[in-house]
Amino acid sequence: MAVYSIKRNRLKSAYKEGFELSEENVLVSGQDSLFRVVILKGIDGMDNDAYWGRLKFDIKLEGEAYYNVYAAAVNYKQNGDEPDIDTIFEDKSIPANDKILFLQRLDAKRVAGKNDILLYDISGRYLYIAIEVSGQGSAEIKNMFVDSIGDNFMDTFPEVYRERNSFFHRYMSVYSSVYNDFRRDIERLPELLDLDTCPEELLLTYGSWMGIDLAGGFLSGDVLRTLVKEAYELNKMKGTKKAIKRIIEIMIGKEATVIEHNSIRASLKEEGDEGAPPGFTVRGIYDVTVLVDVKLTEELRHQLFYVLNQFKPVRTKIDIVKIDESVIMDSSSFLDVNAKVPETREGRLDEEAVLDGVITLS
Repeated sequence: MAVYSIKRNRLKSAYKEGFELSEENVLVSGQDSLFRVVILKGIDGMDNDAYWGRLKFDIKLEGEAYYNVYAAAVNYKQNGDEPDIDTIFEDKSIPANDKILFLQRLDAKRVAGKNDILLYDISGRYLYIAIEVSGQGSAEIKNMFVDSIGDNFMDTFPEVYRERNSFFHRYMSVYSSVYNDFRRDIERLPELLDLDTCPEELLLTYGSWMGIDLAGGFLSGDVLRTLVKEAYELNKMKGTKKAIKRIIEIMIGKEATVIEHNSIRASLKEEGDEGAPPGFTVRGIYDVTVLVDVKLTEELRHQLFYVLNQFKPVRTKIDIVKIDESVIMDSSSFLDVNAKVPETREGRLDEEAVLDGVITLS
């Protein structure tokens, strides 16, 4: 039995109206369109009058949308002087409704509102599949596959019981479908255990196995995946300056400067007050100040503290400070080599305005 997985290449080359293909290989449509359709190019069964088994996909509808599935099998892509069937479906000048009518002229099997369909009653080398979604509401389609026979057990029975598309055949297909679904899940285990390919939901579980709480959906997919992939190394560095620097670099995409107040205190003992940076307040021996040069939203600040608190020493207090590109000088300031005077500009504030560190109101 051959199984054809409908993945990115097939979905990308399919005719789509009202659908877009996401990075996760999901066909997505918004709520604006009242009619959406996807038509796959012919799937080659390799032999004329090839039998087809089971078509299955996951679909999620919201609102008042409903869908129909069409499946037709033929032994040819081009008959005499007629246009190639794939060319007809690719032609954007032909309305989608006309393409559906063309499929129906090929004696397409039509099924309403079902996403697990037996194709025992059709045969032909090239299989064409179309899914049309009508009505107001959004739709998502993913995890589509079709197999060429669809049954694992019929050959184990005497020949008198092997009539295709009989009641007994359809009855046994229930057990065959369960068996095939289990087998498919087992075959996906390496993919599910691979941190580069597993779903984001599993990353939360894998993170918890390494003692990191990442639940709550507060991290983006890329950051979450990187944190889990480096969880082992981060746990080895737990409680160190290196761990804090690496976590911040993963979450903000830039390297940060980590200042340990205990080190400043040690410098003060040797050099006196000149050992501390100008304007820097020295706090307790367990305190740490992190300097970053990116704009920190309140959400990002909470995310950083949530993760850092799982890796810092128990008694350590962490402060995160944003470094401004320029400063405002008062009457007691002096110009150093890299200092600059900001321009004075007049403006009017509305509801969308934001004040950064170099704007003053006069």
